[in-house]
Amino acid sequence: MEDISFNTDDNIALQATLFESNAGLPGKGSLVLISSAMGTPRKYYRHFAQYMADNGARAVMTYDYRCVGDQANQPHCGSTQMSDWALKDFPAAVRSIMARYPEHHLSGLGHSFGGQAFGLSGTAEHFDRYMTLSSGSGFLGHMKDPEKLRFRLNRIAYPISLILRNATVGEDFKTKIPHGIFNQWRKWSNSHDYFMSDQSLPETRRFADVHIPIMSVGFEDDPYATLPAVETLMTWYARADVRLRWFTMEDTHDKPIGHKGFFKPEHRDTLWPQISDWLVREHDSR
Repeated sequence: MEDISFNTDDNIALQATLFESNAGLPGKGSLVLISSAMGTPRKYYRHFAQYMADNGARAVMTYDYRCVGDQANQPHCGSTQMSDWALKDFPAAVRSIMARYPEHHLSGLGHSFGGQAFGLSGTAEHFDRYMTLSSGSGFLGHMKDPEKLRFRLNRIAYPISLILRNATVGEDFKTKIPHGIFNQWRKWSNSHDYFMSDQSLPETRRFADVHIPIMSVGFEDDPYATLPAVETLMTWYARADVRLRWFTMEDTHDKPIGHKGFFKPEHRDTLWPQISDWLVREHDSR
């Protein structure tokens, strides 16, 4: 495990971690870039990243979006929007991992927002395949208990964020993000088409440029990336070869997964092997 940093085109330094095999024998499979859920620090993915490095990946990289984790409260965070994560940070991460391992093919794993950001990023040509996990459209109406979420976002979190200039989000509503990021996401989430109808975001056209295989992974007990939300996101990748892997409660032996639980080490021997091979296998074995 090696902590590194890289710069975006607008000269923001982002923090990342590279994972290679603990056995000291580098894998021959793909590189894997993990792009996070909203406000989720890269360390949350460390166990799964190391698992893939130990089971065939050449290397795995996790990274923090600007204003997340150790980079919160930086001067630029006051003007940062959520779209910056997709349009600036995501492409910079792709360049960074490819520069370090130029002879290897690249796969991607996008958790929640990371699965949406891929389509906006304009980087599809660099990937051999991409997996979205617990990633849906983001429209509140597709989520479980949408009226409760609308009330929390619009009547509680939004007024507080105007005063404090940050908001708390996430499954436990304890993750802090700057007001600008929160408010852009709030507006998208209230729209039936999410960011796809945002006239200030012409990069939504880039979804049509994605032609690679995509595996969409979802879980029955996820309150946010429900089946309607996941299926809507899949329609945005209209020209890609998209396949759905939907885990029911029976598939998970009635163990709760929710929106973020897949990455807990307790699933190392059960859920992780079922999807990791698709990401790490060599380019010619689709």
